[in-house]
Amino acid sequence: MIQRQKILLQLLQRAGGKASRLQLVKWLFLLRQESCNPSSAAHYQFVPYRLGPFSFTLYQELEALIRDAELTAPTENELQAAKPRFTAPPIGEPALELEIDRCWQRYGHLSTTALLDTVYARYPWFTMNSEQKERRAVKRPVVKPAVFTAGYEGLQVDGFLNLLLQSGIELLIDVRNNPVSRRYGFHKSTLAKLCERLAIEYRHEPEVGIPSAWRTQLDTQADYDRLFDRYERDILPAQQVAIERIATLVTESPSVLVCQECEPRCCHRTRLAKCVAHATDLLICDLRASG
Repeated sequence: MIQRQKILLQLLQRAGGKASRLQLVKWLFLLRQESCNPSSAAHYQFVPYRLGPFSFTLYQELEALIRDAELTAPTENELQAAKPRFTAPPIGEPALELEIDRCWQRYGHLSTTALLDTVYARYPWFTMNSEQKERRAVKRPVVKPAVFTAGYEGLQVDGFLNLLLQSGIELLIDVRNNPVSRRYGFHKSTLAKLCERLAIEYRHEPEVGIPSAWRTQLDTQADYDRLFDRYERDILPAQQVAIERIATLVTESPSVLVCQECEPRCCHRTRLAKCVAHATDLLICDLRASG
């Protein structure tokens, strides 16, 4: 069991072994927001959704815990420990255990309504997609078109989609040749579905990807550079129609070229972005680049 699932169960134990899904989401959100290390893999990541901050990954893992007989779901919204005498697995990180205790002392006593009101008041960004339109404290950002690029490596799908929303992205252009992933949320069909729920359009452009068979023995930057030189020589010249199609898309609405690698130098999207920038006279901007 991974650490973030242990934390989830620790909070459930403090709640007497049962809680609503909404309560768990908000407790875990507040825990992350107030953590000394919010980027830790021990935390779930969140995106603005119908009732404020939400984690598709968390919901996916709740279903896994139900299948594994760690939890039961008496109703659609309620969860409880499967064992009558429930003890959550230990965390093994004293600092994190203190943060869990602090979070519970601050928010564990709140009613569901008060908990939601607290989250909405303190973190207005996450009200953006609220189903209660009168409670939306911020509007979706508007950004001028550019050749935006981004890699999802190191992020949960919720954190990645939150980045796109914060950046004003309206269209995700998946430039992977083979868009599969063992990490939840990044397989083509799942990513397309989650994008739709957040009013982000999804398109797959496999022709401008790199075949998986080419991705071998990539140990140094020089290895990557040789791969991308081959890509620029053998694939891009044959895909002018696809490049022109992508160029049209990025000029029509804020769009992002997406692949796995976080570091732009280690991803073919950088070479593709140069072609698109040349065709559009737009600047290139990687959404995760420092500075």
